[in-house]
Amino acid sequence: MTSRNAASAAAWWRPYVLWLVVAAAALTAVTWQVVAGGPLTAADWPVHRAVDARQPEGAPLALAVAVARLGQRWLTAPVLLGVGAWVGWRRRDWRPPAAAVTGLVSLAVLGTLLKVAVGRTPPVIGVDVVDPGLGNVAAWLAAVLSPGGPPYDGFVSFPSGHTANAALTYPLLAWLLFGRNGRWPDPRALRWALAGAAVPVLAVGVMMTALDYHWASESLGGWALGIVVALLGRLALGPGDTGAVPAGAPPPPRRRRAPAEAGRGGPGAGPAGPAGGPP
Repeated sequence: MTSRNAASAAAWWRPYVLWLVVAAAALTAVTWQVVAGGPLTAADWPVHRAVDARQPEGAPLALAVAVARLGQRWLTAPVLLGVGAWVGWRRRDWRPPAAAVTGLVSLAVLGTLLKVAVGRTPPVIGVDVVDPGLGNVAAWLAAVLSPGGPPYDGFVSFPSGHTANAALTYPLLAWLLFGRNGRWPDPRALRWALAGAAVPVLAVGVMMTALDYHWASESLGGWALGIVVALLGRLALGPGDTGAVPAGAPPPPRRRRAPAEAGRGGPGAGPAGPAGGPP
């Protein structure tokens, strides 16, 4: 490997960290706008009124709910954990399941803290109230750590958890299947898989707003949060040169030793090693 290729391989993480910074900045900006009631949230109430008056019924409603459920945790978490474990077993590599766990744990921690700390009411309440503060987190921890006590009664609407689950799951599945440490490493297939992953990610966010489960800005926050944790999962996968191989692959061929040369040093005997080298 040339020094340039070695440097490129050593810096494999740089584009992912760059996108992670961009996604984290977007999440920070959306959160700040929600807390401050900034211009980004100006469309929330008009969109709420429009979709609330046009809720689907019958088959369209069932279809919209089915699409929204593509971001439900009881569906996304088992799929992501199962695929991560399967790829890790097939490749004899611990990194794929570690990537799935990293993404899910990061989403659970960051998503819960954001929801509790922001304290926003959902559209179904009929009012848009944001009551942020670290006191919310303390009250939530007290409720969680007090078995048998009263449940936490604060609002936890921002960001959209379904949207974040989708934005984590489907891109990370693409990396687990077709990335450099995936089951079938293939750059072209990975590009197509990532493009295809954008379809359910966008659809879930749109449906969460169209069904009036979340404000429009909460779907934006969910997309940003999901991308952040998906990139954390991708970083946990590491570079492609892990030495792992797919299960069932033939073992590497053994190096054959050259037969000892008879009559070494006698008349007509060839050199024992490369020209100019040791015998």
